[in-house]
Formats: sequence, structure tokens, C-alpha cells
Amino acid sequence: MVMSTGPRHCAGIDLGSGALVRAWCPQPVDQRLRPYDVVSIVVGTDTDLVPDPAEPEAVASAGPPVLAGRLTGRPARRLIGPLLHPENQPLLGTLSPAVPFWERNRDHPSIALVRPRRPLSATIERQRLWCRFPWLGREHALVCTDPRLAASLGRSGRSYALLRDGTVLVVALGPPVEGHCHKIVEAVVPPR
Repeated sequence: MVMSTGPRHCAGIDLGSGALVRAWCPQPVDQRLRPYDVVSIVVGTDTDLVPDPAEPEAVASAGPPVLAGRLTGRPARRLIGPLLHPENQPLLGTLSPAVPFWERNRDHPSIALVRPRRPLSATIERQRLWCRFPWLGREHALVCTDPRLAASLGRSGRSYALLRDGTVLVVALGPPVEGHCHKIVEAVVPPR
């Protein structure tokens, strides 16, 4: 079940094992895929597709994900619930907003499903989309790369939106920039 997509990856929940995975593809991923879509992938052998060998959730895919259906309601909530990031743990195992690439290891996740308890917001500032939410008593402001949320704000003409209770954020480590992998919000998944 898809949770987020990027140009060359699809993050989601494996329906067989219930694990959170990030499938890296040799071809571009169809950006029309959206949260709760069910896709099929064929696991590949080209481990060079994975940009960070320390990603414990990474799998190489032989091709792009193929749409196979959609899940909503209780079945989707049952898959997401056990994978929610623990509320008493720092996001992705660290308090800092970025991790030096050379310190990455398989002991810490590179992607997580996060459900903040209090209302969260999305704002456009300095020509970037930001997601603001509380976690462990601190206010977080992470760059948001969710194209659907950006398009929705663009169509409305607004630069600010409050997100509904029960929204799940897909928080991930982005690719290295000047030697550091920054925490980003890859997708804002509305409650189902």
C-alpha cells in the first residue's frame, strides 16, 4: 500500500509482511500514484539502485510499481497502526534535523510514519513548502516535498493550511546535501 512516492522510489507497506519498505526503481515512478493505492513490484537484484546502503527499509525493484487496487477504511488503518513511529522516540532515531551521511547505519530507520497528536500545519515560506508539527515537546519545521499538498495550496491561492487530526506524515531522510541527510516530510497522508 503506497504511502509516498519520489522520482525513483515508492514507499509503502508490504501487504504480505506488514513491513514499511522503500522500493527503488530503475525507471521513473508514476507520480499519479497516491497514498492508499495498492501496487505490485518485482524485487530486483541491482542493489546500486539504492542511493544509501544504510537504509534498512530499502529494496531494489526490477521495474516501477504497477497499480493493482486501493485500500481504505479499517484495512488501511490496521496496516498503518503498528508502523507508527513511537511517540516517546526522536524522529528517525535522532534529535537533530540532519544526519551526517558518513554516520548513517542500519540501526536507525531512514523513513517513518508519524502521527502527531496536536494539529499540524503546512505553510509556504521562502518559496518552499514546510510542515510544522510538535514532537517530543519541540516544534518541528521540515521541508515538505508532497506534490499533491503543494498543488492543493497552489489551487486555493493560500499559503497556509491546517491539517486534519489523524493525518500521517511520511518523514524520511532526504539525499545527502553537502554531506548531510536532512529530515523531510515526503508525504502528508490524510486519515481514511
